[in-house]
Amino acid sequence: MGQHLVVAGDSWTFGSEIVDPKLGGKFKEWDSANNTFRIPRIWPTLFANKKSWNITNLSYPASSNDRILRTVESWLYENYLNDDKPTDDLKLIVGWTSPERKDFFYTDPLKHSVPAWTTIWPNQAHFDYIQPGMNEFFKQYVTFLHDEREANNRYVHQVKSLENLCKVHNIELCMFQAFYDTGSGIHTAGDNTQFKDIVNKEYINDDREKQRLGMNHPGYHWHYGNELTKSMWESVNEKRFYNKNKTPHTLFGWLKEQDNMDKVITGQHPNEYGHRLWAKEIERFTKENLGW
Repeated sequence: MGQHLVVAGDSWTFGSEIVDPKLGGKFKEWDSANNTFRIPRIWPTLFANKKSWNITNLSYPASSNDRILRTVESWLYENYLNDDKPTDDLKLIVGWTSPERKDFFYTDPLKHSVPAWTTIWPNQAHFDYIQPGMNEFFKQYVTFLHDEREANNRYVHQVKSLENLCKVHNIELCMFQAFYDTGSGIHTAGDNTQFKDIVNKEYINDDREKQRLGMNHPGYHWHYGNELTKSMWESVNEKRFYNKNKTPHTLFGWLKEQDNMDKVITGQHPNEYGHRLWAKEIERFTKENLGW
């Protein structure tokens, strides 16, 4: 049957802004009418075709890491793990996105749509992606609940959770970060939080609270531990995570080093040339590090 490649990610793996010019401006890249143009031109398809592998692409524009992990786990359990199906024909590539993005289950009190997951992130300048009736919740979330430090922590846990799942079930895994620079911080103009801050003493101020509670108190382990998060990130296999400890850290960063920005990026995403370049680079990385 051959190898089966499963990929998951956000718009950078989906192929946003790869649009058939014959369709005109009224069509979006995710419209089904654009599939025959978009799908053959994006890096997952180019990579799979080079290997003569079957492919399933679970990516979707504006996805959060919550969605990426949820859809990958659901697909794996539905197609392999629930039936204890051997995974020796399976390859998985995941392109993580900005940790700021977060999913909520939207019940739609205004009854404009069916209940569903929706993704929000604090740097949304407009409410184009916000479901009807969620504007007030969005404002409250950004004001009182969002924290870059929690987002970074959640990201580390998601990466490690997927790596552990694949390890347990002998699934070959490769990961990369699309554009969020784990070396310099959150991918927004106004944020200064450094990803490396997760290892700093002042990252989440739990030390005094832990000392007050004492190790035997049930609440002691409710607080994020800097040492734990640091060790979790450091334990991620660098052979399975593209340039984890190198520069450039991301697909975006790597593309910028290959050619002029206007030649590899259209709008906010890789163009056809950028996808061809990344397909070759991910082929090199997986061959050298994973033997694919």
